[in-house]
Amino acid sequence: MKSMGWLVTWLMGLLLAGFVYAADTEITVVRVTPSLDLAQAQYILSHQREEVFERGMALDSKQWQVFWRVYDDYEKEKEQLDAKRLRLLGTYVSKHAALTGDDAAKLIKASVENQQADLALRQKYFTILSKKLTPVAAARFAQIDDIVGMVVRLAILGNIQLITDVSDETEPQAEPAQPALPDARE
Repeated sequence: MKSMGWLVTWLMGLLLAGFVYAADTEITVVRVTPSLDLAQAQYILSHQREEVFERGMALDSKQWQVFWRVYDDYEKEKEQLDAKRLRLLGTYVSKHAALTGDDAAKLIKASVENQQADLALRQKYFTILSKKLTPVAAARFAQIDDIVGMVVRLAILGNIQLITDVSDETEPQAEPAQPALPDARE
């Protein structure tokens, strides 16, 4: 249970790392525009995740051997999803100032598909670990993976600008106003 407490503390630290609180009533908010090194970000995502699993899984030595073999397969598939997520982020960061409605729709569609693939992958490896370890250990894996993914997403989302003033090239034209029908009471 100590490791789960450490995990929560570590993840909350990551989440709060971008915030600075001032003692006086005047607070200056600084928006950081990330410079994106995709290779470095992908390395950090995969290696820090392994450390969190080491601290959170609480397995015996035989289970660890099984877990790491399965986890290596999981990580290979997860890296592809993470790489796509980072490419989407890079696209957004580079285009956000001149984002069109069509660009926004494509980015959201790709992001949703990536999140759905992430959930499907977690479910796949929950099933595999349930058979090779126990359903409880597999559930712990899924829970830790979900927490890590959420913290990473929040850390990323907390440092990018919201979409503003999108050029809606693809917005449908408003339909012409219909003439009012006469009131039947008249």
